[in-house]
Amino acid sequence: MEQPAIPARPPLTAAYAPARATALWCLFALLAAGVSASSTTAARDAEPRATLTIKVTDLRNHKGDLVFGVFKAADGFPTVKAKAVDWQVKAADADSVTFSVDLPPGKYSASVLHDENRNGQMDRNGLGVPTEGYGVTNNPKPAFRAATFEEARFTLPAEGAKLTISLQYF
Repeated sequence: MEQPAIPARPPLTAAYAPARATALWCLFALLAAGVSASSTTAARDAEPRATLTIKVTDLRNHKGDLVFGVFKAADGFPTVKAKAVDWQVKAADADSVTFSVDLPPGKYSASVLHDENRNGQMDRNGLGVPTEGYGVTNNPKPAFRAATFEEARFTLPAEGAKLTISLQYF
């Protein structure tokens, strides 16, 4: 009796050719994504920077610290450190104190709190009136409310800016 012919098996390399091609394409895609991500990081690192210098004036004493924050958006302004693009604390040990930060040119608002007792927050009396000094860029002085992000907003040009924040006390 004659046996049916068994078809010849293709060589293993031919059987794996489609899988190998797919693997090579996946590897290529991953490498391309890595190059793109590193290019994005490099572009961000190469982003132009401008120096913002803020001179804080009109301190009523040299007690405690000045807490300085710069914000790109109204969310968190003027007191939430986690929402700030820059946050610094310096001793209030002179008649004026200067803060400096390098940022991409753009629109920002900045605030300063004179934390006289160094407890990390603005203290208020029983009526809710602040007992420590504070100020924001553009120096708006609303009488019965805090200054808004929009009132404090300024443009940081490519050549940088030097601004003054005058503290107010009640």
